[in-house]
Amino acid sequence: MEALSKANTSFALDFFKHECQEDGDKNILFSPLSISSALATVYLGARGNTADQMEKVSLGFRSCPSTHLIATEIGKSDNIHSGFKALNFEINQPTKNYLLKSVNQLYGEKSLPFSKEYLKLAKKYYNAEPQSVDFVGAADEIRKEINSKVEHQTEGKIQNLLPPGSVDSFTRLVLINALYFKGKWATKFEAEATRQRPFRINTHTTKPVPMMHLSDKFNWTYVESVQTDVLELPYVNNDLSMFILLPSDITGLQKLERELTFENLSAWTSPELMEKMKMEVYLPRFTLEEKYDLRSTLSMMGIQDAFTEGQADFTGMSENGDLFLSQVFHKCYLEVNEEGTEAAAASSAALTSRSLGATVIFVADHPFLFFIRHNKTKSILFLGRFSSP
Repeated sequence: MEALSKANTSFALDFFKHECQEDGDKNILFSPLSISSALATVYLGARGNTADQMEKVSLGFRSCPSTHLIATEIGKSDNIHSGFKALNFEINQPTKNYLLKSVNQLYGEKSLPFSKEYLKLAKKYYNAEPQSVDFVGAADEIRKEINSKVEHQTEGKIQNLLPPGSVDSFTRLVLINALYFKGKWATKFEAEATRQRPFRINTHTTKPVPMMHLSDKFNWTYVESVQTDVLELPYVNNDLSMFILLPSDITGLQKLERELTFENLSAWTSPELMEKMKMEVYLPRFTLEEKYDLRSTLSMMGIQDAFTEGQADFTGMSENGDLFLSQVFHKCYLEVNEEGTEAAAASSAALTSRSLGATVIFVADHPFLFFIRHNKTKSILFLGRFSSP
C-alpha cells in the first residue's frame, strides 16, 4: 500500500504542475486518489500501448516498485488492482468522524457492450458497475441522467458535471469522477472571531475575505529551502489532516511549486521535522469548486492512445475493438469553515506571519497550497492552491 500511495502522490504532483503551467494564478482543487482510482478502472480493460501509457503516466507507476509485475493480461496486474481495493476499503470505511462519498462511473455506448469478465473484475476490485447506455440515440438524455445521479450521490454539492454538448452520438466511452467530503476540525475555529481582512492576491491587488482565527497547539515547521511555513490542522480523531504550505513571501508560490516532489513533500510534512507549537492561526473561510475535462492534461502528460479512435486498445473491456475514451470529467467541491471542511467544500487589520516568543503567528493572507491527507495510508484525498477569494 505504501508503494501505491507513493505512486498516487507522484501522479498528483505531476498533474498539479501541469495545471500550474496552464495558469499560474488560478485556484486549483482536485482529488488525486479519486482520479487515480477512476483511471485504474479503465486501465483494468486496457491492453498493449494504451495500457503502457496509462501505467507510466496516469497511475504514476513509474515510481512503483511493483511495475515489473504488470503485464497485458489482467491476472498479472492483480497486485495493482488489489492494492487499490485495499486502499479504497481503508479510506471508505464507515466512520462518524468524516463523510466521504466518491462517484466513479464508466459509461459505454451500448452497441459496444462490456465483456462479462471485465464487469466481474470492475465489481471485484473497484465496486464499480460500468453502464451501457445509448449515446448514439439519446446522448443528451443520458447526460442529464448522469448529472442527476452525481448530484444525488454528492448531496447536491456537485451539479452539472457534464455540460451541454459534452457528449453526443459519436461518444463511445465516458469516465466521470466526483468526490464529496465533509469533516470537522479536531479544534474548531472561533466563529465569533472571524473578521473581514484583506487577502493579498499579489503585490498590488487585495480582496476582502472572512478570516477565521484559532489559538491552540499544532504541528508546524518552517522549511528554509523554500521559505515556507507548513502547518497541520487535524480533523476529529486524527484520521485526516489538512496541511497548509504558506510561503513567507507573497510571490513565493512559484518557487515552492517548482520544488514539489514526492520526496520533498514527504520530508516537509514528516513527524520528525514538525513540532507541536503554540499557534495563532488565521485562515480564510473559503469555498472552491473546480471542474476538469482531464483529456487535455492527461494527453499532455503522455496518455494519448486511450483518447484516439483507431489506436485505443480496450479489448480487455469489450471484445469489439472500437472503444476509445471520449471524455474524462472530474469535479471537486471544498468548503473550509469554522466547523471544519465540507467538500464535495466586520473590522479589518493588517497581519503577518511571525514568531512571537514561544507562539507562532500563522497568517494565510496570501496565496498558499493545501492538501487533505488520510493519515494511516498517507494518501492525498485533495490537493489545491488558493490564489484568490
